[in-house]
Amino acid sequence: MSFFGKKVGEYLAFSRTGMILIVLMGLIRFFVGISAVPYERATHLVSMTVLTVLLFVIYGHRVAPKGFGTYQHLLPTAASLPLTMLVILTEGVTGLHGYFHFHSLQNMAATMPSASNIVTPTASNLLSHMGGQILVAIPFTFLGWGLASMGFLLSRYLTFLRNAFLMLAALGIFRVLIGAVGVPEYIGTWISSLSLLMMVLAVYYGHSARRHGFDRYWQVVLMGLLLSTVQSLVVIACILITTNFGLANYFTSEIVSVTRHIVGHLGSAIGGNLTIPVVILAAIGFATAGRKPALKSQPRNSQRPYF
Repeated sequence: MSFFGKKVGEYLAFSRTGMILIVLMGLIRFFVGISAVPYERATHLVSMTVLTVLLFVIYGHRVAPKGFGTYQHLLPTAASLPLTMLVILTEGVTGLHGYFHFHSLQNMAATMPSASNIVTPTASNLLSHMGGQILVAIPFTFLGWGLASMGFLLSRYLTFLRNAFLMLAALGIFRVLIGAVGVPEYIGTWISSLSLLMMVLAVYYGHSARRHGFDRYWQVVLMGLLLSTVQSLVVIACILITTNFGLANYFTSEIVSVTRHIVGHLGSAIGGNLTIPVVILAAIGFATAGRKPALKSQPRNSQRPYF
C-alpha cells in the first residue's frame, strides 16, 4: 500500500525513532501511574501528548533537509505518531489503572458530582475512554499535519537557530540544578538568566544572518520570534520540573500561582514583554553586519581562459 508515491513502510521507517519514543513514554507513564507517585505530581512530566506535539514539529523540520518529500507526505508521517499513542490500550488489557484511565475518570467524577455514580473506573468506562481516544486521534492527526507543515516551512530557520535552542535548553537545566543545590538567588538568577542569553543570541544571530543567506529584515524578525518562543517553552518546562519534583528554584513567583505563571509564559511565547526587545536586538545585529560586497564583473573584452 502506498500514499502519495511512497509505501507505508517508508513512512514508518522515517518516523520510527519518534514512534519508539512515544511507546517508551507510554510505558514510563504506565509504570509511574501504577506506582505511588501522585497523579498531579507527575502527569505533566510523562505526557505523551506534549511529546507527540514536539515530534510533529521535529519531523516536519526533518522532511526538508532529508529530502523525504513535501507537505502532502507530512500527513501519513503525522498519522503514524498519534496511532502509536494507542499504547493507552495497555491498561485496558492488563486491568491495571495508571494515569491513563483511573485518575482521569476519578477527576471527571469529582468535577461532576451529580454524575459521580456514572463516571467511575468500570470496564465500560474504560472501553468508552479508549474509544474516545481512538476518535480523538483523527483530528489530532490533522492538527499534527498543521504543526508538521509549520516545521517544514520553518526548516531553514530551525536549522540556523538549532545551536541557540540547545544553549537555551542547556542553560535552563543549569538553572534548575543550581537552584536545587541552594545557590543564593541573587547570584544564581543572574548567572543562569535565560533572558540575558536570549538577548545576546538575538544580536549574534541577527549579525550573522546575512552570511547564511538571510538578507531581509522580516527574516530576522522571525528569528527573534522563534528565540522568544523557545525561551518561553524552556521556562515552562523548568517550572513543571521544579514544581512537580518539589525542588528549590528561581522559577516560582510569589505573586501568581504556578498555573497562572505558566499561562503567562505561554502568552509570552506568542508575543510577550521580551519579544519586541529581542526582535529589535536581532534587527540591530542585522543592520550592523552590512551587506555582502558585490562581485566585480569582468570587462567585456576580456578573454576567458582555456582551462
